[in-house]
Parts: sequence; structure tokens; C-alpha cells
Amino acid sequence: MKRFIPLLLLILLTTVYESGAQETQPGAFRKFSIGFDFFKDFWLKQPTVVDAKWYSRGANVNILVNNQMGESLFDFSYGVSIGSHNLYTDAWIKDVDKVSVFEKIPDTLHHTKYKINLTYFDFPLEFKYRAKSNWRYYAGIKLGFLINHKSKYSGLDPETYAYHVTIKRDDVRYVNFWRYVVYARIGYKWFNIFGQYTLNPTWKDQQGPEMFPVSAGISIMPF
Repeated sequence: MKRFIPLLLLILLTTVYESGAQETQPGAFRKFSIGFDFFKDFWLKQPTVVDAKWYSRGANVNILVNNQMGESLFDFSYGVSIGSHNLYTDAWIKDVDKVSVFEKIPDTLHHTKYKINLTYFDFPLEFKYRAKSNWRYYAGIKLGFLINHKSKYSGLDPETYAYHVTIKRDDVRYVNFWRYVVYARIGYKWFNIFGQYTLNPTWKDQQGPEMFPVSAGISIMPF
């Protein structure tokens, strides 16, 4: 699955590019569109020990098929998307009796980074209003499923404290397989302000913290 998805995206990107190569007017109606969201994550209901860093961030790559609603200025779009979230914190995650628990990294264990990465494959469904003034207004929902979950630690070896190591692990367990998201954009032509709200917790009920991300940033839709 992990190898198949990049290939699928490459095929879709090629198809979209060739189909829209003659559409040169920014912000005009296009049958296909490609967009990129870059955002900061605000993790809600995080345990006190987590203290997510201000630079916890993520990104989406969106490929959409647009359908104009008659002769109106409204579009209805659907497609596929890949979304990635990075939680930076000074607390690492552990499996304790089949429950994901965050524990503070000891102050004596010098480290430069600890992050959790979660990647999803999403199916967005959105409505867009294209004002004649070239302003654009979007509202949508996404159903997604988890395709990758891992952690990365950089710092002194946790066992010996003797030398610097980088440790990558697939140890982020009990994450909800499905996620449900609502999102919105507002912008001028191809540049937008973006917001996204995840409706369900990241971890399974009773098997991890109730925390989940609310995302805010910019969205660029040049194609």
C-alpha cells in the first residue's frame, strides 16, 4: 500500500497536468486542480507532559476533479489527498499494557529532536464559490485512513548516554485507522488561508490520549 500510493499520485498528477495545460488564467474554472496546504498544528486535549512545540507542523497534497454547478459560480469537487502531521515534543510515547502513554524525556538525556509523524490518505469532498472579483471560498469534508505512523528521536543514546544517535521506530501504536475532518479556505485566485479541524481523537478510545490536531496555515492552488 505505501509503495502503491505514490505511484497512484504520480499518475494522477500527470493526468491533471496534461488535462489542464491549456488553462492559463489563474483562478478560472478548471476541470482538475492541484493544491498544497502548509499548516501549524494545535494539539487539543494534550496531556500536560506533552507540551507540543510551536513548530509542530504538517502539509497536504490535494488532487481534485471540479464540477461546475450549471452556469453558476459554484463548484462541487472530489478527489484524493495525502496529509502528514508532525508532533514535536519533549515526551516520548510508550506502550504500557496496550495503551499509548507519553512520558517526559529525562532532563539529563540531552536531545535535539523527538517527533511523531502520522500520514493519512484522504478522500476530500468540497464546495467552492468563485466570486467575480477573483476571491474564492471553500468548505469541505474529508474521510481518511492511516497509512504510516512512526517516531524519530535524535540525541544521546537512551541506554548508555554515551554518544549521539538517531532512532526511527514504528512504535506509535493504537492510532485510530479512520479520521474525519472538516476544512475551509478563503483566498484570492490561487493563494488561500486554510483551516482544518479533526473531528475524532488521534488515538483509540481507552488506548491513548484524547488529543487531536486543529490546523491553520496557507493553501496554494497554482494548478
